[in-house]
Amino acid sequence: MEVYIDIYIFENVVINLFLLLLTFKLLRFSFNKKNICIAAVLGGLYGLVIFCNVNLLNSIAFKLLVPAIMIYISMEKRSFKVILKSIVVFFMLAFMLGGICFGALQMQNTYMIGQAFVVENNSIKYIVLSVAIVFIFINRIVDLLKEKIEIQNLCQRFGKSKTELIKEYRRESLEKEDLTFREWIKEKVQFIKLCDEAFMNPLLTMNEFIQFKSFNQYSGTINDWLKQKILCKKYKCCSEELLTKIVKYYSVNGLENELEDIIASDIREKVHKKG
Repeated sequence: MEVYIDIYIFENVVINLFLLLLTFKLLRFSFNKKNICIAAVLGGLYGLVIFCNVNLLNSIAFKLLVPAIMIYISMEKRSFKVILKSIVVFFMLAFMLGGICFGALQMQNTYMIGQAFVVENNSIKYIVLSVAIVFIFINRIVDLLKEKIEIQNLCQRFGKSKTELIKEYRRESLEKEDLTFREWIKEKVQFIKLCDEAFMNPLLTMNEFIQFKSFNQYSGTINDWLKQKILCKKYKCCSEELLTKIVKYYSVNGLENELEDIIASDIREKVHKKG
């Protein structure tokens, strides 16, 4: 049987990228587009271990470790809970895909008990690869369209052109060297959503933050500061010190949805102590 290494690696990379994208889309976790491609290539190269007679690389522990590393590399906000969820879903999808492919192989090829299973027809492989490639391309096109719409909305809300937004990004990126234009756009979109939630004018809020930052030497982002303002307004009995700690920790670890539960719990505890 002839195996072309380049085609074999390409097929593995495509399937890995498909599984990673599907995992993060189902869980609605953010990921780095560049890193997810690197992770898929890493997984594709790991597929070459079947040609090596190295027990360690072929062990179950290593087969569990490599997908975990792929997921860790791909993610933007990393925490144990988020990575564990991603690993579980990734393996579930991989097993489902493997089961579908094996079931299709059995239907396409004759198998008798006591005889070797010979694969003569493997058209399911090309169907799966085609679906994976189409999914990857559609996902990329959708992301580009969403990004274009987000930039247009930002231009309208701030009354600026795309060129002016790019200039503003370059000024702000001097403080954050690793900040890409896409990440900056994402932050601004989140900022607009927070302003809408709090019924606040984005331009006035931004000016207020600039003044606050200069007087108080605040090192957090505008979104973290705005979340504190919203939560202070919503939960008047919460201290700003507590809110600062909570917002900082949970925004770093990507667990922003749990903010309100933590604060509500703190309020109940204070009320219980007073009672």
